[in-house]
Amino acid sequence: MLLLSVFIIIRYLDNKKDVKMELRDYKEIVDSDTIIAVIGTNPIDYFIYHGRPMGFNLEILQDFAKSHNLTLKVIVENNLSKGIEMLMERKCDILAQDIIINTDNELIHEFTIPVRETKQVLIQRLPNNFNTLTYRQIEDSLIRNPNELNNKTIYIYKDNINKITIENLINKSVENIYVEEIDSIPAEQIIQYVSQEIFDYAICDINIAKIAKSYYPNIDIKTELSLPQNIAWGIRPESVILLDTINNWLKRFKKTYDYKKYNTRYINNNRTNLDINSEFYSGNEGKISEYDNIIKKYAYLSKLDWRLIASLIYEESRFNENIVSWAGAYGLMQLMPFIYTKFVPDTLQGVEGNIAAGAKYLSFLQTKVPANIQDSATAIKLVLAGYNVGFGHVEDAIRLAKKHNENTASWKVISYYLTNLSNPRYYNDTCVKHGYISGIYAVNFANNISQRFEHYKNVIPK
Repeated sequence: MLLLSVFIIIRYLDNKKDVKMELRDYKEIVDSDTIIAVIGTNPIDYFIYHGRPMGFNLEILQDFAKSHNLTLKVIVENNLSKGIEMLMERKCDILAQDIIINTDNELIHEFTIPVRETKQVLIQRLPNNFNTLTYRQIEDSLIRNPNELNNKTIYIYKDNINKITIENLINKSVENIYVEEIDSIPAEQIIQYVSQEIFDYAICDINIAKIAKSYYPNIDIKTELSLPQNIAWGIRPESVILLDTINNWLKRFKKTYDYKKYNTRYINNNRTNLDINSEFYSGNEGKISEYDNIIKKYAYLSKLDWRLIASLIYEESRFNENIVSWAGAYGLMQLMPFIYTKFVPDTLQGVEGNIAAGAKYLSFLQTKVPANIQDSATAIKLVLAGYNVGFGHVEDAIRLAKKHNENTASWKVISYYLTNLSNPRYYNDTCVKHGYISGIYAVNFANNISQRFEHYKNVIPK
């Protein structure tokens, strides 16, 4: 019995230890250097436009991560139920899926303070000849009272917050209403279908509706179906310190110029800076640039994902093939003439030649990565840094790391010494063969391209 009791106690302590190990609050996030957020794709919160990752939630999350010296990892998931499941299974730390406070989800997770406010509106079509009608004639043809939705079919995005609004509408105002949930197309395309007479009615976030109204003038979005609703992020109940940290930060951040700027950019304007019908909007055709097909054609020369090369091109030239740097680098991939001449295939010139030469140069740089670096993300960052300043300086940083008995396979360590190659203490070291370089730019170059590449992988098909 004594032995059995000891065994049970040991098992109990082991189980408690396992539970403790599974806990992921702010301390564990800081220890991992990474905070993970699940976010939905839409023309407000997260999208890519002409190669640039953008979005209200994205930029706020990035600012939070930066202010706390964390790396932000974004996971795309538009299904709210799956997002909640990922949160509770500790696959993410923040649920940023436009969740309305005081829904049933509060029984599962905690809410931060509101990030923004919204309303739900009815999307309906104006009469075909609305341009020739009076205001009163148009109004008489539209639904302004929810009771008039009786026996109507309304389309909503599946698992969206709209369903809660519809259910409340059914219970309070309308006896018979048919709700069709759709998960095969985004909310903005559901609105387009209303415009094109495929659907008659839909419900969505007023801010998305405002954007769509700019492109589909024959829709009406004035019928409000909800009171103002506060949208917040979801946090696991166990992550008490994380919740407190985010709330304190949000209270301060919402008073800043940056928060006002994001509101102006994504919420409170007509969004003329975004064309949701553009082929370069990720929610539409999902092209990064007009050069996608050429990049895909020659990506094999680099043995790298074409989206990584596209991210590099965005960083170098913003897809401007005519740009020339102060140092003489030119073209989409900003190659120096001697690099271009060495690597360009004989039969190519112009844009194709520039991209092919850049891809072959990237392949060459990969041969310079030391064999002890097994982590592919670290290897790619070394290649990118070498592309920016020459791989000799990267090798100098690795030699410095080795001399100081630090991990020569760690990007964090290598980037530290690469950054400090502008410091005489380091660039005058006898192990440094290539001298001074302002390495911070190469580090930022590699980090920016890698981060953008992750965003491309999230929403741009391979």
